[in-house]
Parts: sequence; structure tokens; C-alpha cells
Amino acid sequence: MPFQEFLPDPRLRSLVRVYWQMEELHDAGQEEHRFLPERSVRLTFLAGSSWRGAVNGGGLQPLPEAALGGLTLQPHRVVSVGHTRALGVELYPWGARQLLGWHAGMPDLDLGEQYGADVRAICALLHLELWEEARQTLEGWLLRLWGERAVETGKGVRAAAQLYTSLGSARIGTLADELNISPRQLERQFVREVGVNAKTLARLIRFEEIHNRLLLNPALPLAPLAYELGFADQAHLTREFRALSQMTPRTFAQWAEKRWRPVWERELEGALVQVPGVPLVNAL
Repeated sequence: MPFQEFLPDPRLRSLVRVYWQMEELHDAGQEEHRFLPERSVRLTFLAGSSWRGAVNGGGLQPLPEAALGGLTLQPHRVVSVGHTRALGVELYPWGARQLLGWHAGMPDLDLGEQYGADVRAICALLHLELWEEARQTLEGWLLRLWGERAVETGKGVRAAAQLYTSLGSARIGTLADELNISPRQLERQFVREVGVNAKTLARLIRFEEIHNRLLLNPALPLAPLAYELGFADQAHLTREFRALSQMTPRTFAQWAEKRWRPVWERELEGALVQVPGVPLVNAL
């Protein structure tokens, strides 16, 4: 099954960006994926055996059936064995905060400990390959949480939404002026409502935009992109990309051209879509 995305119920779209699902069979044994930092908080339900760890080696920890995490500043690797099915939710950070109590810097949460019945129901449907039923059960659970916990949009969330719209280039001072609040007050409200500070979120939004565009066009010139996204120059963009991915943008583009682009074109038939956090199979 290729990677697929689905829009959430309209009532959830201010909190949830997209649902996704994928299935893999690793005939030759284990397979390693590299996940780069992304601008969403990821909620993943897993049917299969997978382990997570740092890209530079070290120990691996088993992934739980349902895990919540994201907005980290380091890449990580996931090793999977055998048949793996995954159903996921890409949450805006304020959505993860409102619905599930997330905040930046917290360790990944095993949601089975708090939401055992819901997690078991969704994962049981994944094991049975009942994808639509699993998505419906997941969405019903999120709608219940939304009904219980969603709050009125505050100025911190409105500022964060503007960061996404501007691809991370908006400045906190400008946003504060537009919202008729001091920059210091906005920074405090931002962290309280969104769960992460504005600078970190802007870095991740810009990084993922570069990552996605290089996936679509590995030959993309970097200097105009640096200007468009508000970097001082191309060297600044390169330093930031290396800091968050542990590789240069050109190294990533060369890898994408050789290994990922043919798969991207075959599975998505050339559609220009963004797929945050797509697994980078057999990454560098």
C-alpha cells in the first residue's frame, strides 16, 4: 500500500492537519527509515514490530502501539521488522496541546497508558486490515476529545497559524503589532497555548518547507529559496538545514534524486503534494 493521506472532519481541521496510513512488508528482514524534524506533532498507531533510536547509533527502544511526539530538533531512525501497518495523525502543535496535553520537550507519550480501550480498538482494526473502520474509530475518539477539551482560539494560536501561512518567515514583533499585544506578552501566550516557542516552530516550518521542495525538485536553486524563506543568504539556509538534519541540503537532494524521486513519482503520479515526515527508506 502506498502512503495515503485523508482530510479530517471539518470540526477538527483547525487542530488536525491530516490523517495518513501506510503498510509495508519487509521480506528481507529489517528495514531502516530516517525521519527528519517536522512542523507537526505526530500521533501514530502501529500494528507490527518497530524500534526507534538516534541516527548516529546507540540503543533502540520499542515503539508502543500508540505514540505521541514531535517538534524535535534532531532526526531519528526507526527500524521495522516483518509486516508493518501504521495509521497516523498530523496535529498542529496547539491541537496536540488542547486534545492530548502535549508540549515541546516532553518525551514521546505512550497513549496506551491513558487511553487503553481506544488504542486497543484502533490497533485491533489495523491488525485486521480494516483501514476505514480504524480511521472512523480514530476520528470518533478525537471528536470526543474535541468536544471535551477544545478551547476558543487565543492570540498565541492565531500567531502560530500566521507562522504556518508565512512559511515561518513572520516575525514575532510584526505579529504582536497585528494582534495589538506586546511582543513579550505574545511570546508568553504563544508558549502557553501552542506548547512550543515561536522561534522553534518557525525553524521547523522553514526546514520542512526546504525538505519538501527538494524532494519534489532536487535541482532547486538554493539562493532564491533562502531569500523567499527569510534566511540571510544561502549559507545561512545550509547551516540551518545541516543543524536539523545532520546533512547538507545538497547531500539530501542528491539522495532524493537517486533513491526517493522515482518512488515519489510512481506512487503519487507526479502530484505536487506535501507529505510531512514521509519515511526516508534506506536513508543516508
